[in-house]
Amino acid sequence: MLLTMESKSAAISKLEALIAQGRSKAGEVIDHVMNNQPTDRLQPGATLSFDPEDNRGVQIAYTDQLGISHRQRLHRHAVQQMAQTTDLPIKFIDGLQNTPERWAKELLAHNLSTMFANRFAKNRYLLRSVLGEVRGFLSDRYRRLDSRPIIEAFATEVQRKGAMPYNGYVTDTKVAIQAIMPEVYEPVPGEMVAYGLSLENSDFGNGALSVRAYLLRIWCSNLAITQEEMRQVHLGRRLDDSMIYSQRTYELDAETTVSALRDVIGTHLNAEALHSRMDSIKQANSTAVDPVGAKESLKKLLLKSETDQVIEAYNSPDTYNLPAGNTTWRLSNAISWIAGKTEDTERKLELMKIAGDVLPKATSASSSLTKAA
Repeated sequence: MLLTMESKSAAISKLEALIAQGRSKAGEVIDHVMNNQPTDRLQPGATLSFDPEDNRGVQIAYTDQLGISHRQRLHRHAVQQMAQTTDLPIKFIDGLQNTPERWAKELLAHNLSTMFANRFAKNRYLLRSVLGEVRGFLSDRYRRLDSRPIIEAFATEVQRKGAMPYNGYVTDTKVAIQAIMPEVYEPVPGEMVAYGLSLENSDFGNGALSVRAYLLRIWCSNLAITQEEMRQVHLGRRLDDSMIYSQRTYELDAETTVSALRDVIGTHLNAEALHSRMDSIKQANSTAVDPVGAKESLKKLLLKSETDQVIEAYNSPDTYNLPAGNTTWRLSNAISWIAGKTEDTERKLELMKIAGDVLPKATSASSSLTKAA
């Protein structure tokens, strides 16, 4: 349906309200990063031991290079990384950690202590902790990136290009911050969308530093995160005992990353990139989808319950929260709609990326961009 000028004004007002609402969440991400920098220890496997912790499972103990003893909690993410390192099945570890009786935790602690004292004695591990909890159990080749100048550069540069911090997500091991252009576009009649960039990073090995474009359907706030425009993995030279404490090395890595980040923002927050994204929506809106075939494809990407919810939404008569028609654009929005109802933050972000992956890849700019009045 074609929208009236009054409806377009309503879309602009809603976008302004979404930006105002999301600005505080973006601010929370920035505050979290600035105030929760990890503490790093580089430890040989032979120095690590484990013992039961009441009501939690096992904790890690070690003496650092300065002769200071530490005993710290282990975050679930760090436990998963330890499982990968030791080849112990995570199901086995979880079973012992979650058994109420103390013998189970003592058995797990004994197994881990024995393995690191013998099989992995000469290996070195980077332990990244926050508030007395080890959240990253990493290789000594893990490339540390100071998130503070990266997040600060993202927030500053997007605003210089006319975008505004729009939303943000924080988990124990990952942060994401989004910026949006404060303009409404109508790539196809009746479809009001906005465009922005999303940055994700983990200081604990839970994903690379990543920048992606995204599309926001304004009426229902459905958000699809599209293809990756920048990816920097946390892999570098092997750390030595002096390098781990070298602030200059840390700063140089951050400067290099910030420079690359600014280039990406400049490339993707401009008229050419906007043209390309709007063309991808036009193409998605003109591409027919077979619901039966779509369900089979989604089974490879989604949980069964998620697939059922997406297909139910897609087949519904709803043309407010989802675009009308049997199209790729509607299917993408059905996935985004389910993402918006998902409480788990990391899964929500993954579903938004899947919604973006359904859309055609953006190509070179054309002259089809239509800015809503």
